[in-house]
Amino acid sequence: MDKFLKFFTTVSIIIFLVTLLLVYAFLPDPLRVLFNEDGSAMQEMSKNSFFYFTLFLFVISQIILILFKNGRLFKMKLKREYLITWFQGFHLSINLFIILMLIFIGLANNAVDYSFSSIQFISYLAPLGVLVWLIILPFLLILKKS
Repeated sequence: MDKFLKFFTTVSIIIFLVTLLLVYAFLPDPLRVLFNEDGSAMQEMSKNSFFYFTLFLFVISQIILILFKNGRLFKMKLKREYLITWFQGFHLSINLFIILMLIFIGLANNAVDYSFSSIQFISYLAPLGVLVWLIILPFLLILKKS
């Protein structure tokens, strides 16, 4: 299971990079980042700034997740294999969350007007995946103790 999760975590990093490049290629310049009630843009940023800011946040999140998974953050030692596997899966779920949010931002700023009711599930699917993975941890700890 651990090798499976490591493989898909690596694949998710590659998918993030491809998605970031595709979203960057199709984003308008300037990019709308904050909207008011009627849907008009209140704040904008350049697409180059968005690209580097997103890449920076992704790299920082990967460093934090790797340090946490290896037990170097908070001086925590994870000797139990199932907890290491859980953290590997958590890493994957965070990566998928970032990828889905990036796709949503790309669709929201695309020149083609999408009906947000048809793509709204993306904004719910990403945090739901992280939440489900977080809920698995207590059950995993309870089942492994007995």
